[in-house]
Amino acid sequence: MLSGTLIKDTFSGRELLIYLPPSYQTGAKRYPVLYVHDRGDLFDPAYSGSLSAIEKLCSNHELPELLLVGVAAENRESEYTPFSEPHLIKPGQTYGGKGALYAAFLAHELKAYIDRSYRTDPRRESTGMIGKSFGGLISIYTAYLASETFGKIGSLSGSFWFPGMTEFMRVQTFENANLRIYMDVGSTEGTDRSNLQKEMIPRTKKAFRILTESAASREDLKFVIEEGGVHRFERFAKRFPEAVKWLFGSCHNNAQNDRSF
Repeated sequence: MLSGTLIKDTFSGRELLIYLPPSYQTGAKRYPVLYVHDRGDLFDPAYSGSLSAIEKLCSNHELPELLLVGVAAENRESEYTPFSEPHLIKPGQTYGGKGALYAAFLAHELKAYIDRSYRTDPRRESTGMIGKSFGGLISIYTAYLASETFGKIGSLSGSFWFPGMTEFMRVQTFENANLRIYMDVGSTEGTDRSNLQKEMIPRTKKAFRILTESAASREDLKFVIEEGGVHRFERFAKRFPEAVKWLFGSCHNNAQNDRSF
């Protein structure tokens, strides 16, 4: 049973799933905030046990209590993609490429609503974003557009095979390079594909390598390859609590980066 509280909210027509930690109801403390794409399915108890794992980390003082804000997408393949590109498996269709509009919505509209509606710590170093697959892709993309707003970024098996993403990263700079970034990928992801998704692992490694050259401190970057990991929700959800711990926890010396790239 959860100790904290899950509530449903809406903003600008979008469903929000918000987790309030146990102490939220009894004091005046302000809390860090982690925005989670896909309506927060990574922490929704209907889909996984990751929220119980996060509460355990908090009760063990390995992670500070924080708010989790799940944000529903209006059109996932449009909002979570940075550029308009031909669809891999739907002939004649395209990925919408409205990532910049979505990033601006998160940084300038949704965050303002959450900060005025809940007791948040609004500072960038207390504000993060995380997602899986396309949600991981858009998290890293948003870091380039809104690094003055989001200081912690998580990408679980981000879709870095997406055309043009690593090329975009190569020529961009962060407005504020003092970022804490977590990335991971499963060791078998893309190995069964014949399309661009077969580039999942090499392009993810390339993306991380670019980050090591552009972020302020390599000590604030973490890259994990899950041995045997596949591109499945249950894998993302299993890794989610440790990703949150590394981004927000006081212990910054967890697993070492995989440097074999």
